[in-house]
Amino acid sequence: MTKGKLKLKRTPAEQAAHDARKARRAARKASKRPRYHDLSDGEGTSSSHAHKRAKDSPLDDPYDDHVQDDEAYGPPPPPSSSSRSHKPDYDDIQARLEEERFREKLWGAFGDDEHLDSVEARLNDYAHVPRRWRSGGMDRMEDDLTIDPHYMEDEDYAEWVRVGMWKRKHADEYAEQARQEGARAARLEREKAARQETKKLEAIAEEERRRRRRERHDKRWKVAKEHYEEQWKVLLGAQSVEDERKDLRFEDVPWPVFPVDIGPSTDKKGKLPSTESSIHLEDITVDAVSQFLLSTSQSNEDRATPTDDIAKKLRRDKLREAMLRFHPDKFEGRILSHVREDDRDKVREGVSKVAVALNRLMESK
Repeated sequence: MTKGKLKLKRTPAEQAAHDARKARRAARKASKRPRYHDLSDGEGTSSSHAHKRAKDSPLDDPYDDHVQDDEAYGPPPPPSSSSRSHKPDYDDIQARLEEERFREKLWGAFGDDEHLDSVEARLNDYAHVPRRWRSGGMDRMEDDLTIDPHYMEDEDYAEWVRVGMWKRKHADEYAEQARQEGARAARLEREKAARQETKKLEAIAEEERRRRRRERHDKRWKVAKEHYEEQWKVLLGAQSVEDERKDLRFEDVPWPVFPVDIGPSTDKKGKLPSTESSIHLEDITVDAVSQFLLSTSQSNEDRATPTDDIAKKLRRDKLREAMLRFHPDKFEGRILSHVREDDRDKVREGVSKVAVALNRLMESK
């Protein structure tokens, strides 16, 4: 028979000690469980900490500083119900980082602008040009009041001091010099204004001269055209005065060119006496015929020009009319018999030159 341990009945003191040990074991087991279950577990948690401390030092206070903090501020929130840890929001973190970087760059740009503004203001404070770099009269420029002596070289600074001392000692003379400079500038300004006014008056006078030349040209053109048409009416009219038509000279034929002395030969009424005209055989050229028949009055140049079709038609009509008048066969049959015998060959040659000029003008466009 196996010998067992003899168990005696506990005395009241031993029973009390046994119950105390059992209570401590129960407290230790409770402390090993999860620390926080809900918001109402504050007291149990504090007691478990107290029992754990009692294991190491039964004489210490069961409530330490950490437990007192938990009682003062409340227990922390309970852990997540899932066994896995909470996954952070990387998009939100990235957005916050980018926002912080943008703000840092923005403040850096503000700082750069302030730095550049201060540098520009400091550089533009004084615009001093050394005298050795000046040209075109700048070496004599009076800028002593606008320059900063800190930017001067030794030679310029010495000159600046010397000039300043001279101005203080000779204040009256310096004032007189400034007055003379002002008077000189005012005189130059008046001379400039006078030159501009003279130039303006000369332009007005030149315009007046051009206007008078245009008027003389228009009058010359008008008188020559009227005389040309009247003479042809006389030659082609149904007049029976044979004596007046048998003594025609070369100058009496209405040639399609401007007479050389048409201007001074006009009378008060603008008429052109035929005895005063002066036309020679060498004056009949293609350019002279074109200028007489196809040119217009200069006063009409400012008016609306006709279209190309209308201008071509007018040109063609004028040349055709002149060709009918100066056709060699028709001219010889109607007019050449009334020309004096001495001028017939000359007139015949003139008619031939006019016909050649008209043919060239009709062929050209």
